[in-house]
Amino acid sequence: MDNVSVSKGIFAYKGSYKIGQKKRNIRDDAPVDEPWYQAYTEAWSIIKNAAEEINVNMFKQILSDLQCYVSDVNDTTEENFLGEIATAILLTGVNLPDHEVLFGKLAAKISTVTEHIAVIQSRDSGNMKNLTEETVFQLINGSNENGRPEVRKNQCTFRVLESWYQEKHNEAPPLVVIIPDFESFNPIILRDFILVLSSYSSSIKFILIFGVATTLHAVHRSLSYDVTSKLRVKVFHTQTQMKSLSDVLEGTVLSGKTSFMLTGRAFQLLTDIFLFYDFSVHGFLQGYKLCMIQHFYGNNLTTLCCNPRDIDERLNNLNEEDISELRKLPSVVKYIEKSKRDKQPQMQVDEFKNIIGKLLREFHDAMRGFFTILKCLHSLAHSLPGAPLGKQLREIYANAVTCDIAETQEYKESLQLLGFLSKNELLGKMRDILGIIEKAEGEGLAEVHKNLERHLEIIENASLEVQESSETVNMSDKLSRQQFKEKLLKMSQQQSRSPYKQAQIDLMEYLDHDVFAVYLVNPNRLATSEIFCFSDANAAKHHLRGSLRAAVHTGLNDPQIYLNCGCCKLENEETIQQTLPDTSIIYKLHLESRKLINMYDWLQAFLTIVNPNDDTEEQREIDPKMQARFTRAVAELQFLGFIKSSRRKTDHVKRLT
Repeated sequence: MDNVSVSKGIFAYKGSYKIGQKKRNIRDDAPVDEPWYQAYTEAWSIIKNAAEEINVNMFKQILSDLQCYVSDVNDTTEENFLGEIATAILLTGVNLPDHEVLFGKLAAKISTVTEHIAVIQSRDSGNMKNLTEETVFQLINGSNENGRPEVRKNQCTFRVLESWYQEKHNEAPPLVVIIPDFESFNPIILRDFILVLSSYSSSIKFILIFGVATTLHAVHRSLSYDVTSKLRVKVFHTQTQMKSLSDVLEGTVLSGKTSFMLTGRAFQLLTDIFLFYDFSVHGFLQGYKLCMIQHFYGNNLTTLCCNPRDIDERLNNLNEEDISELRKLPSVVKYIEKSKRDKQPQMQVDEFKNIIGKLLREFHDAMRGFFTILKCLHSLAHSLPGAPLGKQLREIYANAVTCDIAETQEYKESLQLLGFLSKNELLGKMRDILGIIEKAEGEGLAEVHKNLERHLEIIENASLEVQESSETVNMSDKLSRQQFKEKLLKMSQQQSRSPYKQAQIDLMEYLDHDVFAVYLVNPNRLATSEIFCFSDANAAKHHLRGSLRAAVHTGLNDPQIYLNCGCCKLENEETIQQTLPDTSIIYKLHLESRKLINMYDWLQAFLTIVNPNDDTEEQREIDPKMQARFTRAVAELQFLGFIKSSRRKTDHVKRLT
């Protein structure tokens, strides 16, 4: 036997390649230089910055309260707690995905008081050993800046934590353990964990923070009395997700800060997903972002969806093709036909740009008045009995951008209910809407503000007493029967109305005909609305609410769509090639079968495709590997829910499609 030198051995070299990764030639095709992409980036940055500012203000108070709580515990001596562990229960609501951001900010906020913080997720607490190791490891190594852990994870125990705490910390800072998803923890493991912490509370100052998604009763249901008696609990509340969504929408979408508008069924779709699926404000904003990119993508006309001061510059940057597309917009065509310009020779480009610039500025002015008057209507109607138009501003907005709100039955019912308000209530609401109009930018509503002040003065001075009318019917007047009837009806109504009631009716008529009907026009009916508004709910639904069954069918029927390989490329969908995956072959064969599928015939058809012979006879002797492949593919098809075993015939399976 020849001697083999060690130098001929194979030594591992740590390269950049990792198992499971494929080297791909990644091309950076991001359209950063495209005009539509720049317009999209500008519009989304406004929404994103406003939403982040709202989130900071939203969490500011609760984070400040928890920081003060941890500081108070830090300053309190251990004797004041009588062996109990200081525990803060944060009622976060049902939406944990959004609250991961909250607990991340909470950990950063508390780090100013103590640097020893452990954030424990339920996935890291399968048993008591894992929970202990994860907690101790984060508490000891969390403040380690050099990146090298002081203690290895498999050595982390509470005895190690106690000795480390007494050795390095003379001032006894608190050790904070944050559990964001309390309901997801195993109650037995959590019970043992709290009891162990309690046994070490005489030498270590612990603080527990529980994130509870439901109610406070969840803590009492999960923990027995002997455990809760070891805790000194203080409860903190965050605002509800409904209130959070309303704040975000009013500060971003409904503020008029951006020219882009989500209207019609598209806005209804996003709110329905929020209300009936996840209660995620972050998910709503991501869906809103998706609608924005669908609106802007590949359409240079959307560059005109910008600030009014940039309209002329954006118009001048459009090429001939963009101008041609702009002429074809339905709202522009309708405007030109209405203005009888279509009978004239085609307008010159400069004249057409002037008209479009005028229409774009008119749209901006209309939207400023739209949002202001919409807030006035919400201020009047949100507290009415039954709230026909809804209690939230987004509900009224959803109605206003789907149809003409002044023609809906809910709007008419709201006006009727406003007629039953007392004098003090009506005066309070009028002062509120006057304040809303005063805060609005621009002078477009100056006349409305002046008229409302006049109505306010009349109502303030109006008497509530009914005054009898001295008007009589003169029999010498030659009146027809119909005229006589109308005059009597008018006299009876005037006699039953007080001056306040008459002033109230005049106000309602003014608001109905001269304010709401004028300013609350559906934005989709305005000229150039296609540039600003996105209302295609079907396009948004295709990406936001994926159809799992359709995706599985597509993947099995034509695997090349997902595998992106040449061997699976089909000339038509009915073709069954030998190179297809086994599950795909079995699926396509099952589509050709009836309600009951004979397993033996199915196997023979599979073998005919995968392992064809020259003769056409059935294959009696079957290769065990082929049979195993067939069995596995059938099991996968059953797992996907396309077939199930049949009780009628043992050698058959039943189709479920």
